[in-house]
Amino acid sequence: MQTKDIVSRDNPTFRLFLRLGKTRGIKKEGLTILSGPKQVDEVLKSFPQHVEGVIFSTGHEPLSTSRVKDLPRYRLAPDLFRLLDLFDTRQPLLLLRPGPLPEFSPTRCPTGCTLCIPFQDPVNVGAVIRSAAAMGVSGIVALKEAAHPFHPKSLRGAGSTIFRVPVFQGPGIADLNTGGIPLITLSLEGGNLQAFKFPATFCLLPGLEGPGIPKTLTPHAQLTIPMATGVDSLNAAVATAIVLYAWNTAA
Repeated sequence: MQTKDIVSRDNPTFRLFLRLGKTRGIKKEGLTILSGPKQVDEVLKSFPQHVEGVIFSTGHEPLSTSRVKDLPRYRLAPDLFRLLDLFDTRQPLLLLRPGPLPEFSPTRCPTGCTLCIPFQDPVNVGAVIRSAAAMGVSGIVALKEAAHPFHPKSLRGAGSTIFRVPVFQGPGIADLNTGGIPLITLSLEGGNLQAFKFPATFCLLPGLEGPGIPKTLTPHAQLTIPMATGVDSLNAAVATAIVLYAWNTAA
């Protein structure tokens, strides 16, 4: 397919690309940008149906011709490309159309763990999606407080795993209703993770970074992770990964 050269900041296509660095632009346009050579290669190999185009700059090595020959190609002037290359990969980027997130319904929860994510930091969202996929969760629910799963910073951590687990749009954390499915939360006042027996089907809810779990929720169980004396908390995504590992290895 013919390459479109973009050399001006006023170019409408370039301005659209810039908007994809923010959640509002991703939601409005239904598009996002993926960076990182490993992530780009994985998505091209396994999920080409989500790829809408290739964004690159002068001097870049071309991507595999067989995978991108029919895709729109956008060649940007180096100064423009740097504005989109948020992680300074200096490698071609992919323009993705992930599709809308379906609404979460507890009546359709499959057996296993459904992870509900409230994290506001997109880095934490991406990291926990990768961990969740690795541990074999049945589904992921992005709560309203959460950073968008397809935010560039989320994608940087999640990579192709974002397409390997069903992702749903959920309500706000205080309005989460699991419809009778056991809700397990993480709390410093919870029971010891090492002694807990997980139900066959459940929803796992780590707290918001800082505020934790709303008092309006009534979980089936609260869990805490034993830590060394003097350490009273873990990064939210790390804590979630530890609980998912405990569940996965106990199943």
